[in-house]
Amino acid sequence: MSEPIPRYRAFFAELKRRGVFKLAAVYGAVAFAVLQGADIILPSLGLPERTVTVVVVIALLGFPLAIALAWALEMTPGGVKREGPAPSGELEAIAAQPRSRRWLAGALALAGIAALVGSGWWILARGPGETSRVASASSSVPRIVVLPFTVRGSGEYEYLGEGMVDLLSTKLNVPGELHGVDPRAVLALVGREGGGVPDPERGRAITRRLEAGHFVLGVILEAGGRLRLDASLYDIEGGVEAIAEATAEGDANDVFALVDDVAAQLLLSRGEMRGDPVARIAAVTTDSLSALKDYLQGERSLRAGEFLAAAEAFQSAVAIDSSFALAWYRLSVAYEWLTRDHLVREAAEQAFRHSGRLSEHDRQLLQAAVAARQGAFVEADQRYRSILGTYPDDVEAWFQLGEVLFHYGPLQGNPMSASREAFERVIFYEPDHMTALVHLARISASEGDLAELDSLVERFLALNPEADRAIELRALLAFARGDPDEERRVLADLRHVSDPSLLVTVAFVPVMTRDPETGPALARLLIDDSHIPEMRALGHIYLAYLFMGQGRLADAEAELAAAERFDAYRTAEYAALFPLLPFIPARDSQVEAARRMVRALDPQAVQPSVHPSGYIRGHNEVHRHLRSFLLGLLDARLGDYGAAESYAAELETLESPPRSPSLPEDLSLGVRAYVAWRRGEVAEGLALLDRARTQSYYQNSFRSPYYSLSLQRYLRAMLLADVGRLEESIRWYGSFVEISIFDLVFDAPSHLRRAEIYERLDRPDEAARHYARFIELWSDCDPELRGLVDRAEQRLSQLAAESMD
Repeated sequence: MSEPIPRYRAFFAELKRRGVFKLAAVYGAVAFAVLQGADIILPSLGLPERTVTVVVVIALLGFPLAIALAWALEMTPGGVKREGPAPSGELEAIAAQPRSRRWLAGALALAGIAALVGSGWWILARGPGETSRVASASSSVPRIVVLPFTVRGSGEYEYLGEGMVDLLSTKLNVPGELHGVDPRAVLALVGREGGGVPDPERGRAITRRLEAGHFVLGVILEAGGRLRLDASLYDIEGGVEAIAEATAEGDANDVFALVDDVAAQLLLSRGEMRGDPVARIAAVTTDSLSALKDYLQGERSLRAGEFLAAAEAFQSAVAIDSSFALAWYRLSVAYEWLTRDHLVREAAEQAFRHSGRLSEHDRQLLQAAVAARQGAFVEADQRYRSILGTYPDDVEAWFQLGEVLFHYGPLQGNPMSASREAFERVIFYEPDHMTALVHLARISASEGDLAELDSLVERFLALNPEADRAIELRALLAFARGDPDEERRVLADLRHVSDPSLLVTVAFVPVMTRDPETGPALARLLIDDSHIPEMRALGHIYLAYLFMGQGRLADAEAELAAAERFDAYRTAEYAALFPLLPFIPARDSQVEAARRMVRALDPQAVQPSVHPSGYIRGHNEVHRHLRSFLLGLLDARLGDYGAAESYAAELETLESPPRSPSLPEDLSLGVRAYVAWRRGEVAEGLALLDRARTQSYYQNSFRSPYYSLSLQRYLRAMLLADVGRLEESIRWYGSFVEISIFDLVFDAPSHLRRAEIYERLDRPDEAARHYARFIELWSDCDPELRGLVDRAEQRLSQLAAESMD
């Protein structure tokens, strides 16, 4: 007879038999994930801080209950029943298992318990005001919130109520010792909490939401042309009484000196002053009250998504004070949203020129902004991340980092969805940040997430249905849903909007929705008789590229012929790309005709466009560059490699356009890589493309396939596949649905190529998905392309049959 097993081993065997170990491991892992998600998500939804605590307590209390139920009950085919005694010999068999099997179950259970207890303790131990990890990097530096001041007296000084948030926050920034929370985050949260001037109790709640330890409330009293500023400093852990007071009084024209005085008193009260008194507010903003007033009005217009009004206010501010660096910078941002890209860089550089008067923080922001507007996206990315390492609540840095990732990422083969986290951080701090909502809506549309898109558009329109981008978001939602009635309403309303709003909507919505029918419906708005010839030409060019993206060659040619009537020169530049496409069976006679057309172009004779939008004037500075590039490619396509090389060399001698410093070099490398590909020199072609810097202001890539280097990107994907770097090839092929209408020409062939690559990788489900998308996009293609579709249909059928075996 075998000896009885020790009591403790029998107990552990019973735990294992009843599934207690397994439940402890699973419960701990799931609870850990739930607690981490709650810690991040619940505060961003505006729920009280105690909500996270409640979730933690429920998770902890639920554990022993779950263990008890696992011990007492079991699941059977007949339902839940009480756990019976162990059959004879079962516990002995479990106890006799190898030690590695017995210990593994216990180890997993202990790991689950440790994850549950550890995550719960970590969240609870941090205390109130620290429920988000977003700003944890700055926890070592005390943070202070300046809330809007009450203004009494003349309405002339009403603007200083919110203005004090900007002015005093700037003064209370002491690097390494005190951090004034971003004024935009403060004003956004105050507005979301009902607006107005908070009282101490409400101020304390807002400050906790912004994860700061102190806040300032104040009153501005005007009487007889004199101002009195009273400020009170509060600790969120204190009572209703202020821990420090500051007062300054003087002439209304000396408001900056008064703010200096108040800031100095508050800093002294906290022991933050070191050495000389703080520098004057005017040294980091402006000496002019009128300029400041216009600047603050511009900020309000930007927050409301009214970019033309914002630009006008900032223009007025810099007209009054030409050294007002912050106004120049925000003017650059307004121009960016108005697609006046020739002015974007000028305003940014003016801001940087006068940045010596700014704080180190604001100078860093300007350096990053100038880099981004010069197309130096790697430098811009690094600078914004560096700023966020010190100021993790900097709304502007998060937003601009999102812009860099959203717009420059696809040019490097990276998805624009990589920018989602940055924009979500913006919304965390400033829930009503309208331009961040625009980008998140675009991402949701591109991912086909209609529920999220609907929510984002609803939020945007609730904030300001008259905002400049409102029509774009309405169109995005209507066409993503496929709602015919709303589509008709949007198309009708688009006939009455400004050129910038119309051009942006027509350019972005077809790309984000990825619906072949959306683009033509919108592009036809541009060819209306009411528009100038340049815009009508662009409408026909868009239609040509959209039809080419569907494999409808004859329709594309007809649209190019129509565009030529309105702008022959620019039409030729866009038309010459078609016979160079690797997947189009162009005859030598067609290539010869394209070469004659391009040779006849005279860059010196073409009149530059004076339209303010970059969508129209995009090629103003590069006509000679495009002529040399196209002739180099066309010569290479016809086998005249010596002539192609001469054009590549000529490109290297041309001057770099201001908004695209690397363009001549990148186009030259593109010609040489095309030659290498035609010669079968795969490694050489890839090496040439790897040398491209692609330094060009991102808005250029919306307006032209030559700035976005679309042909070169497609060529890179082909060459990567040829050398066996298949995953990289897939990534580059995926970049043709996130930039512009011009890139959509490459969309269907990129799906075909990816399907073939996935077959090589033995991933039939992925291959089938891409074959299906290719067939859908080219379902109405012309007869000369039908063979590719037929072969794709055959492969798709074979894959389906194989999956059934």
